[in-house]
Amino acid sequence: MTNLHKELVKILKEEKDLLTDLYKIVSEERDLIVGLKSSELERILTVKEATIMKLSLWEKEREKLLSEHELKGKSLSFILSINPEDNDSTEVLELRELYESMKTLLESISEIQKINEQLIDRSINYVGTALRFLESFGIFPKQSLSKEA
Repeated sequence: MTNLHKELVKILKEEKDLLTDLYKIVSEERDLIVGLKSSELERILTVKEATIMKLSLWEKEREKLLSEHELKGKSLSFILSINPEDNDSTEVLELRELYESMKTLLESISEIQKINEQLIDRSINYVGTALRFLESFGIFPKQSLSKEA
């Protein structure tokens, strides 16, 4: 099982680094939304997409590794509990640390994402209200707005 642990450590380190990057990206994204910096927001969204793509590739590597060891679909906490006698090994301790660290990062990213979505929704509502106000005076915009834009 030690070989599995070593390979998992390698993969999870890469994933953790990408999650750390993603945390920084969504934090910057929040700042850009608040600052109404649309051109910079477009740039950061491209970086975010690329980071998520890299994460998905490492996730596939992890799934492949688990399949090779007949552990497809098993959680990391389950894998760590398989051989209790290995609990003090360096790889298992490192896996536990990575697991906890990644869990915390994912929770933080999720919270910031929720805030970003709320900020975008409020901005869209504000713009919609402003447009209706202008339309009440006979001023009509040349283009429409959508949440997908």
